[in-house]
Amino acid sequence: MEREIPEWVTYPREEWIEITPSEAGLDVEKFERFLSGLDIKGASFGGEDHTGNKWGTVLTRGGYLVHAWGDRHYRFQTASMGKAFMWVLIGFAVEEGMLDPDEPIHMSWTGEGELSHPHKYLDRGHHRTLTWRHLIGPKAKSAHQGGFPMELGSVWSKGPEGRARAERWWPAWATWTGDPFYDLYSHVEPGTEEHYSSAGFWRLGQALTCVWDRDLKEVLDERLFGKIGIPPQRWDWYTGRTMSESKYFYPAIPDSYTYLDPPFEINGRVVRSGPGWVVMSPSDIARFGHLLATRGQWEGEQLVDPDWLRGHSGGNRCGVSGESTHYTAMAQVTTDGFDHPHSTVTTSLLPDELFAGPVQVSGQR
Repeated sequence: MEREIPEWVTYPREEWIEITPSEAGLDVEKFERFLSGLDIKGASFGGEDHTGNKWGTVLTRGGYLVHAWGDRHYRFQTASMGKAFMWVLIGFAVEEGMLDPDEPIHMSWTGEGELSHPHKYLDRGHHRTLTWRHLIGPKAKSAHQGGFPMELGSVWSKGPEGRARAERWWPAWATWTGDPFYDLYSHVEPGTEEHYSSAGFWRLGQALTCVWDRDLKEVLDERLFGKIGIPPQRWDWYTGRTMSESKYFYPAIPDSYTYLDPPFEINGRVVRSGPGWVVMSPSDIARFGHLLATRGQWEGEQLVDPDWLRGHSGGNRCGVSGESTHYTAMAQVTTDGFDHPHSTVTTSLLPDELFAGPVQVSGQR
């Protein structure tokens, strides 16, 4: 049985309604002490420049804006955070009967004649038992189980020297040729190893584009974002082609995504970057965070089955989370100063002791 949403929980319209910490049900003195103990600032990853207030974080409770740091309207690519939206897209496909998450992906798409090498085809080698659930991984973990070993192509190409101290980059079970493009395939029986891999999510994005036979951004616009108040023009999702051709996407880490392989279009549909790279502001990301807190409900409608909802973080200090105890949500874009594991969080950013009661808004805002 789904948890009933408290009456004091609302949903943002065109803009978030801002309330005071007191109205948000917080102990004001404790909240101020909490804030004073933080050192919030722009992050830096891979040579990105986020000086000059080019960063932002939003904290909400019960559908209201409680506090913001930096510029809450700053839009920037959020690295791996977009994986959370891939979960939603799979959930929608399951709901429509387009796929069974525990059946081999090759029953929907093999990639034959489209992928660059026969050993990548999804009805060959270890791929024969590769399921959708293997690629997305367990809901409670960030690791994936598809047998794809790669995260950054530039790091992969340097070789597995010092493997004992660099297992996250070169797992012992992987076969390494030095060519990240060639090595984008399942190296081990799916389900037998856990390893975080954006490369596996690229293959997932291709297969899911085939299943939907649509641009995945359009699917999200229609089925989710339009309903929670995020218009199509206010966010973007880089394509795989864009990422593969961006040698200095991260200025200090050239050739990061040289593993990305064709097809970049399937049946004329552009393939979005399943591994992430969604461009969105903290204010809009927080809407998705609020959806996490309400377990997929919005204005009385169950938009997403909660089984296909999760938060996620990006390596460049972006992330989204929401929890259903105090109904808080957090959205972060290129912000340092928080220790908040978005992908597995089940509690608020705020310590429990800061909550004095439910949201109580006085008058209309």
